[in-house]
Amino acid sequence: MQKQLILVPSVTYAMKAKSILDKYNIKSYIQRTPKNVGVRSCGYCLFVPEESDEAERLLRQNGVRVLGRAEREL
Repeated sequence: MQKQLILVPSVTYAMKAKSILDKYNIKSYIQRTPKNVGVRSCGYCLFVPEESDEAERLLRQNGVRVLGRAEREL
């Protein structure tokens, strides 16, 4: 299973990332980063329920710094 959370360094990057993914019709949601994720970030990440590998590729290609990926706990 893909890791659906894409970790970014700031809330500004999260908003930029969401805007980029919207242009490619990939659903994404800005949410608080879970405390158990072991990566220091601004506290926000993107939840991408489908196509998260493609989403990460597009974000990197469009200049968004990605800190890592994590699984979303239900």
